[in-house]
Amino acid sequence: MIIKKILFIVFFILISAAHSVENKILIKIDNDIITSIDILNEVNYLIAINKDIKKLEKNRIYEIAKNTVIRDKIKKNQILKVIKKIDLDKKYIAKIIESTALKLGHETKKDFENYMLSSGIKIDLIEKKISLEILWNELIFQKFSNQLAINEEKILQEIKSNNKKVKSFLLSEIVINLSIGETINQKFEEIKKNIIDNGFENAALIHSASNTSSAGGKLGWISENAMNKKIKKEILRLKPGEYTEPMVIPGGFLILKLENLREDKMEIDVKKELKKLVALKKQQQLNQFSNIYYNKIKKDIIINEL
Repeated sequence: MIIKKILFIVFFILISAAHSVENKILIKIDNDIITSIDILNEVNYLIAINKDIKKLEKNRIYEIAKNTVIRDKIKKNQILKVIKKIDLDKKYIAKIIESTALKLGHETKKDFENYMLSSGIKIDLIEKKISLEILWNELIFQKFSNQLAINEEKILQEIKSNNKKVKSFLLSEIVINLSIGETINQKFEEIKKNIIDNGFENAALIHSASNTSSAGGKLGWISENAMNKKIKKEILRLKPGEYTEPMVIPGGFLILKLENLREDKMEIDVKKELKKLVALKKQQQLNQFSNIYYNKIKKDIIINEL
């Protein structure tokens, strides 16, 4: 334990002088490796997109970055069993970077890129991360699209019943995959303590298995029509700033925080709304399949920390 703490301290001293970091192999994943530079880049990336992470202890930030790099490496290796190269059209990636820039509060893609460069993040790293996530999502869709269960008629009726008044909720999430021997109550108590000490956003960074974890669990605005009855019922009990009790999902549980809410009075384009909500529900189900599949393949992978 003392040796680990010393390694954490040395690692973060070197962050302030990145050019002097010796690129050492820290982790082996089957026949692949993760180096000190890989984790340093991830630390810089996480800090750049989520400044609140600095509130965490340095060893906690290191663990988050390390686990994220491990997860990305496992996903990459699984994708490369299907395709030869992680590569997507540059123009397509540029559009996604532009959208990401706006979500993070930057006026232009160029402003975002300059900000990331000043934080020690090269643009090709961002492009690789985006490409990886897109190809992973495509892999999940190919494997599980035939298992999606969407009741369009039910969604249509809900849209029509709310045609003049629709609630939307600004939500954040923590998705937990329980380890063998862990109970929901034990894990929830640990997460609640982290929320009290560091805030919901950092608790998501520490614990969440969702792709939203690096953004502090932020889901954005979700229409009530896109929620199942159980989740909607739990959200309606909350005031802004509060979060739900654990809600059981395949492989673990989900916690949702209500950041804000609004009520829109408007006539809805039913066809357009139906198309949007069907796509959203499909994505929600695919996210669950993604977590289940990732946990399945991870069990068969040997991870050695050197």
